[in-house]
Amino acid sequence: MNDREYKLFSAAPRIARSPVKIWKPLFNACLAGMFALNISACTTLGTAEQDKAAAKQEDSTKTTGAQDLEKLLNEETPAYEDLSETPTIDPLTQLMGPQPLVTGSRAPEMEGEIVKIALLLPLSGTSEAIGRDLLKAANMALFDLNNPQIRLIPVDTKGTPDGAEKAAAEALVDGAELILGPLFSTSVAPVRNLAAGRNVNLITFSTNVSVAGNGVYVMGLAVGQQIHRVMEFAYRQGLHKFAVLAPDSAYGDAVIDSVTKTETELGLLPDKMLRYPVNVAPGTSELHDIAKILGDYAERHKRLQEEIGLYDSKDDSESKAYVKKLKKMDTFGDVSFDALVLPEGGARLKELAPLLSYYDIDPEKVKFIGTGLWDDPTLSAEPALIGGWYAAPSTKTARAFKERFKQTYGYQPARIASLAYDGMALAGLLARGQKETRFSRQAIENPNGFTGYDGIFRFPPNGIAERGLAVIEVTAKGQKELEPAPTSFAPLLN
Repeated sequence: MNDREYKLFSAAPRIARSPVKIWKPLFNACLAGMFALNISACTTLGTAEQDKAAAKQEDSTKTTGAQDLEKLLNEETPAYEDLSETPTIDPLTQLMGPQPLVTGSRAPEMEGEIVKIALLLPLSGTSEAIGRDLLKAANMALFDLNNPQIRLIPVDTKGTPDGAEKAAAEALVDGAELILGPLFSTSVAPVRNLAAGRNVNLITFSTNVSVAGNGVYVMGLAVGQQIHRVMEFAYRQGLHKFAVLAPDSAYGDAVIDSVTKTETELGLLPDKMLRYPVNVAPGTSELHDIAKILGDYAERHKRLQEEIGLYDSKDDSESKAYVKKLKKMDTFGDVSFDALVLPEGGARLKELAPLLSYYDIDPEKVKFIGTGLWDDPTLSAEPALIGGWYAAPSTKTARAFKERFKQTYGYQPARIASLAYDGMALAGLLARGQKETRFSRQAIENPNGFTGYDGIFRFPPNGIAERGLAVIEVTAKGQKELEPAPTSFAPLLN
């Protein structure tokens, strides 16, 4: 390992990069006294004080970093938040345990060769916090792999296309056989151009499916699959008329396109599809006007006045009671749809949901449906969102990853950090193959698929990860799985 290579690799936990004679006995000692693969205490050995100090420093800047990331990733990656419960079975037993990750026989162990895997992340700049969360998650997987012949090469992209291009060039010169990353879709093209010249494939953490294909595999949680999964579930529950209120952005475009395709597949007719400006200020009249239009508020208010007029002049007790009831209402009659897709999260979602309810889009009559942006435990405090549905990876495995990360580094990571763990674990599995083909498209596109913290996934030839997602309901006590994620690709995903 040359000096520059060592400096790059020094971002890993100390044990993970120590000589095998040092860290392997520690690894075995930990396993002897702990549950299978629950080795967070081991990964902390030798670096506990350093990691805790770094965690405190990161916590002081994490809020700003998260806000910057939300702006950058709103078009790409759902912003997931913390959960607390830990499952009784660690999903890593499926990943690294006696049962292989991929169905079928395992390739023989490598014989002394070093396999270099590049990890391109923003380790400086406005997205440094998320980049370092992903790096730490990848190092957790590297340690779990327990294979000293795999060398992870983290390189800083600085969160820019130019930075990603330079990082890719550096990694390829070092001899990287596979590239994990970059994080942002805008950085994929320059990296792909360089990697293609050396026949090296990319597994990016972006969710922008437009960059997939030709050696680029999109591992992020694509919004299209989330929409399809939850709409198909809603259809089976008897909901057939879907409206959409989406931001006027690329993310909103992807949602509307997915809703339209799913409606066509299910034989449904489209209902209202409204957009609103991404940067509209909170509490402005523009959002109120959009809510009124979506719910036909003016027309339904007019119908209310007409209904009151029909009975107001009558003297019988039933008519008087009916009129008294009507005068407490703002509108008369229901909206034209029975489900509303709201692809928003955070403060904007918490503003929109009660606003829609205020203008008589009743969440008790209309099912509110979200995307992965809804994977936020604070939504349970918003009455208008109680009972809403969205699709995401299993809450149990998400909690397990969060807990392991926190035990190791002392704080809760960004939700998408699990992508880096699964990506590194996948790379480690593929590294067991024959040198000429281990990271080939055929190997990556294994139809049997893989499993990790974010559930089962596989890469078809188009490069967009197919995933098994759960349907989750927002309740007053937190998220509740209504329908679990599938555990295999037979039958195919819903």
